[in-house]
Amino acid sequence: MSKTEYDWYPAEDPKDWRTVKYDPNWYDYTALIAINNPKALNSYVLGTLKELCTAYEKAMGDDSVQIIVMTGEGDRAFCTGGSVHEYAGIYNKKPWKFWEWGEFYGRVFDMIMHCGKPVIARVNGVVAGGGWEFVACCDLAIAADHASFISPGPRVGMTSIGGLSQWLPLHMSIKKSAEMVLLSLKISAEEALKYGVVNAVVPKEKLDDKVREYIDKMKKLSPSSLWYYKVQHNWWKELVWRLTWEHGKAWFALNLGSMEPTEGLWAFKEKRKPDMEKIRSFIAKGGDPRVPYGPYMAKCDKCGAEYLPEKSKYCLKCGAKLK
Repeated sequence: MSKTEYDWYPAEDPKDWRTVKYDPNWYDYTALIAINNPKALNSYVLGTLKELCTAYEKAMGDDSVQIIVMTGEGDRAFCTGGSVHEYAGIYNKKPWKFWEWGEFYGRVFDMIMHCGKPVIARVNGVVAGGGWEFVACCDLAIAADHASFISPGPRVGMTSIGGLSQWLPLHMSIKKSAEMVLLSLKISAEEALKYGVVNAVVPKEKLDDKVREYIDKMKKLSPSSLWYYKVQHNWWKELVWRLTWEHGKAWFALNLGSMEPTEGLWAFKEKRKPDMEKIRSFIAKGGDPRVPYGPYMAKCDKCGAEYLPEKSKYCLKCGAKLK
């Protein structure tokens, strides 16, 4: 796919947005922001993140909107995180560009925290990766009983450092949150309720009723009080978020081109199981998955090509045998 299929700026009219729906009149004083990519289980790409930022900006600036509901289109998935096809097709080949992607990703969370209005996650199906991180960032979360939660990053050479490493320990214990990610476990909606990830679980046909029930209760309360409580409540999230996400962006930008994401992302695209054990064996024998053929120190005397892997036997540019 071309880069333009992943990256675009939002149209002026939200009705023309490609992967986000924005309804400022979903319910009394309430706007709905929905990721609209149901065929791909509401995964997102860079263009989606830009549309989400703009949706939150619109809701923040609209005095008639005093509560925000975040969800995914359809009833199969709330959000399954970033698009593996974008990761593999763009950032695995040019990791440095992930820094830009990561900045817009971080801005979505900044908007959720800083919009000055309560944000409810309406969890209508599968929650994975960055989708779980959205839920962790929202102020409240209500799930349908068919929802499930998983952190699949370690399966594809990625890692859950864009919200889960920061906020999942605030919901669960340190040990339990580590178990969720280090074992890449899947939990049900009822388990998520038990661990404090969501506030309520209901049959999917009653999900909207439950969300509106919460809104009806908040409608009777002081809007300024709710806003300022959110400011104080966010202290825990703010304490860890920006400092660590800057490191997260750097980690991805420096590592997305290495062996582990290459194996994991392309295995997903090719619909096969990733073979991480062969990489573990390679490391155990002294290899480095970031420079598997050595540092970029070799030079071709014939054509002058520089920065070839140290263990190269032939020039990657002209094919000449290297000394």
